[in-house]
Amino acid sequence: MRKSVRIAARAERNDEMARERRREQEAVKYLTREEVERFFRSISQRKTRDLLLFDLIYRHGLRRSEAGLLTLDDVRDGKIWIARRKHGVSAAYPLHPRSKHLLRRYLVARSSDSSAYLLRGRRRGGAPLSGGEVNRLFHVYAALADLPVDRRHVHVLRHSIGVHLANANWDIADVQDWLGHRDISSTLVYFRITNKRREANYRTTLRSREIARTNGSE
Repeated sequence: MRKSVRIAARAERNDEMARERRREQEAVKYLTREEVERFFRSISQRKTRDLLLFDLIYRHGLRRSEAGLLTLDDVRDGKIWIARRKHGVSAAYPLHPRSKHLLRRYLVARSSDSSAYLLRGRRRGGAPLSGGEVNRLFHVYAALADLPVDRRHVHVLRHSIGVHLANANWDIADVQDWLGHRDISSTLVYFRITNKRREANYRTTLRSREIARTNGSE
């Protein structure tokens, strides 16, 4: 009888843990690595501006307004200056080789004018790309890529890179810095919804000579 009670209690705890994990995953909508790659495959290689736009949004966790307000002076010497919104921490970050490649392609094709903005809206001359237009473009490509309907909004890319960096075994403080979070509790959510980092750390301890043995052998 006691054994059955313990089994039932353990099953209840496991169910509660599973429900809690589902709640956290639902609270933070993100795409898997494969889904992100499928999204980028849906963008024509001729659409250099759009490829660059979403490459920067994904790799640097940009909000759509942050992407739209980037200036030509913000990308130089292999780095990007990100003016974070919502009380985030602004800083300069190295550009990924893919971002550099797209940036070169885009600047060659970009017609010269007096606009200071990097990613201009096409309908209003030198005006920056609006947040609404960024979201519209994302929705178009997300639909082409057949992404889940509840993940067809551009902010999902910011959440995705947070989860992917956690999966890549980045330290939480480094993810906080990369995403410009002022409060580390904003970063912590990405580490709560994945156990890949925990499993990787466990495998490291199995190989480590710094962990004490408990079997009494020399």
